[in-house]
Parts: sequence; C-alpha cells; structure tokens
Amino acid sequence: MTPTPSSHRAGWIAVAATICIWTGFILVSRAGGKGLLTGWDVAALRFGVGGLVALFFLSRVSLPPLKVIALFSVFGGIGYAVTVYTAFRLAPAAHASVLMPGALPFATAVIAWLWLRQAPSRVQRLALGLVFAGIVLTAADTLSHGAQITGLQLAGDALFLCGSSAWATFTLLLRRYPIPPLAATVATTLGSAVVYLPIWWLFLPSTLGQAPAAEIAMQAVYQGVLVVFVAMLLYTFAVRQLGPQTVALLMAVVPGLSALAAVPVLGEPLSLLSLAGLAAVTAGAVLGARPAPKAAN
Repeated sequence: MTPTPSSHRAGWIAVAATICIWTGFILVSRAGGKGLLTGWDVAALRFGVGGLVALFFLSRVSLPPLKVIALFSVFGGIGYAVTVYTAFRLAPAAHASVLMPGALPFATAVIAWLWLRQAPSRVQRLALGLVFAGIVLTAADTLSHGAQITGLQLAGDALFLCGSSAWATFTLLLRRYPIPPLAATVATTLGSAVVYLPIWWLFLPSTLGQAPAAEIAMQAVYQGVLVVFVAMLLYTFAVRQLGPQTVALLMAVVPGLSALAAVPVLGEPLSLLSLAGLAAVTAGAVLGARPAPKAAN
C-alpha cells in the first residue's frame, strides 16, 4: 500500500524524535560506562524496566509467532544491548557516534544486498562511501593513541560495529515481518527480558547494590522507558512509513549531534580525525536522505 502524505509526514516526525532520543542515548550510556554499573547491569535495567512497561500493553497487541519474537529479541534486544553497553566502557562517545548510527546505513545496505538482494542505488552508494570514510577516519583516530589505550578502544570500536550490525538486521526484520509497531516493541522487549534477566541474575557480574540511586534511576528511566520502548516504537513506525534504508541513513545525523554534545556534557574533546569522521558520516546522511529518482515507465 502506498503511504499517504499524512502518514509519510508522520514517519518523518517519528524519525526526528528517534534521533533526539538516540543522541541522548549515547551520552547517557557513555556516562553509565564511566560509572559503577556494569554493562550487564545496564542491559538488565533496560529489559527489566522496559519489560514492565511492555506488560501494560500486552493485552492490547497480538504477538507474532515465537520464531519472530526470538529473532527480534536476539538482534534488536539482547545482541544489540550486550555489545554496545560493554563497548561504552572501552571507547569514547565520539567513536560510539560514528560506529553505531554512523555505520548503521553501511551495515543495513550490505545485509540487505546479501540477504534480500536489494542493491543500493547510485546515490546511496555515494552516501555509503562517505559513511565508510568516516568509519576509517575513526579507526585512524583510535590507532593514533598509545598502545594500551589503542587496544581497549579497538575492542570497544569492534563491539560498536557488532551492535550496529545487530540493529541493521533488526531493521530489515521489521520490513520482513511487518507487524504493527506496538506489537513489535512489546514482542522485542518481553522476549529479551524473559531470556536475559534470569541469566543476568544467576550468572553475570553485577554492581547494582553498590551503585548510587541517582545513577540507577537515570539508566533505568532512559534505557528502560525512552530507549527500549518509546524510541523503538517510534523507530518501527518510521521504518514502516519511510523504509529501512532511508531511516538508517537519516539516523546517521546522530553522530554529529551526540559527539558535539559530549564535549561539554562528558568532557571528551574531539580530535581532528574524529571531526573529519563526523563530517563524512553527516555528509553521507544528508546525501542519502535525498529522494531517489523515479524510474522511467
């Protein structure tokens, strides 16, 4: 069904709100990475609080088959959260900005080509080339540091890329299984909570008992409500209205916003290489957001 002008406009509003929440997500998650909570704890707060919110809506949705819930939970839930929250303890916010939302269009395009045989257009290839240049510049920034810092940051950078790939797969799964946004959000959140929380409680290291209440509350509200539920609801709606590759490319404006905000908020200065990488991925986002030309009849 062809989207109406009003639904198309609603998709743009949804993706703009998602960009704002994702920008804050990078800042809040990096602050958590510098705090007492482990990455396992932050993921537990994400799924625990988000799961409680999702339970409120459970009676209002029809859940997809168990296979779809499992796929959503593996890629859009547990796989994404575990990798990125660990990475935030190792690498700065500027690297997260480039290698998660920045690498997302690149990962989405590659996976779409390999899995769905959807080759990117010429304009999209140019945009993806700029995004790739930004990723290379970020890697060069990591390699310019001392050996000990470089090793930790490279591990963090690799985990950010893994998280970006997991979210790219989730983005394409949303198109493959086009269920309503609320149902997709509830299924992903509850599925992740049911699997992850018992494992965290029984086996994973935790400092939840030692962390300040303010730190726990900040991560619980932002990760468990705004990120895992509100942003995912908006994101799934935007994907349905605008398409996965368009949304993924638009999300690449997050790097510049979050990295610049990290300077005053987190005290993490930007190097020239980081600035160049941010400029490249932002240019790729602007180019990729342009509407593709219509094919001749």
